[in-house]
Amino acid sequence: MIEQPIPDPTPDPGIALVLGSAFLGVYAHGGFICELNRQGIFPGKVAGSSAGALAGGFYAAGLRGQELEAATLSGALKRAYPDWLIPIRGAPLGIGVLTGMMNGKKVVEHLKRELPVANIEDAPGVRLQIAVTDLRKSTGEFLSEGPLAEAIMASCAVPILFTGQHLEGRVFHDGGILHGVPLEPYIADPAVHTIIVHDISYPRQSAAADKRLGIKEVFINGHHMLNDALTEHRIREAERNHKRVIFLETHHPSPGFFQSAKKKKRYFIDGARTASAVSQYFSS
Repeated sequence: MIEQPIPDPTPDPGIALVLGSAFLGVYAHGGFICELNRQGIFPGKVAGSSAGALAGGFYAAGLRGQELEAATLSGALKRAYPDWLIPIRGAPLGIGVLTGMMNGKKVVEHLKRELPVANIEDAPGVRLQIAVTDLRKSTGEFLSEGPLAEAIMASCAVPILFTGQHLEGRVFHDGGILHGVPLEPYIADPAVHTIIVHDISYPRQSAAADKRLGIKEVFINGHHMLNDALTEHRIREAERNHKRVIFLETHHPSPGFFQSAKKKKRYFIDGARTASAVSQYFSS
């Protein structure tokens, strides 16, 4: 889709990009960012949660155009998630000794090879905020400094799937637990005049009226309801602070771990199509 590298003008600190959490939503997020850049829109501030932290990390670290697309769609990234100890972790997980089936170490190693910078604060011209959750303290936080690859993995560490990620003496989990759409850093930021929000919506889990809801439906739909309510509240708060909020949502089927390259590219294009609507807000 992106055939030529895109020139990298100075990012605009008045434009903030918010990338929501979504299971393997990095594909659509990557397409969304690439299309923004193609239109000449380069946000100077980025907040990402889970898959949004992954795509936002690529952008903030300096990847553009073909490089960003390649990092987003990389088969090596997908292969880095599982490890051979998954079957062994089943019993410790069941009795509460572990919090996840995968440890994320190979993901961190992969990201260290892919990312042009090592630390969050080293991002060239872009201020990055990565949402994480400290379940021990029951707090949602934003990391703006420290090791980039480890912070991204911490934001992606969905409980049950991934163990908690140890980072600078603390243990973090999935940023999407409390910050599914991480608007907080920009709601009252006086330097930000426009917040572009990209969220990804997968089909909600449903059950026939005459059947009981299963644990999958309860967990997924409950999370969506909470996230939707929080997002609506945060958007209203930002607008009360005189921010222009551009909320755009990409709809496509939920990706799985074993998606083909063709389907990943389709999700990437879905995100790019969503971003094509942004230009109308800057043309008036």
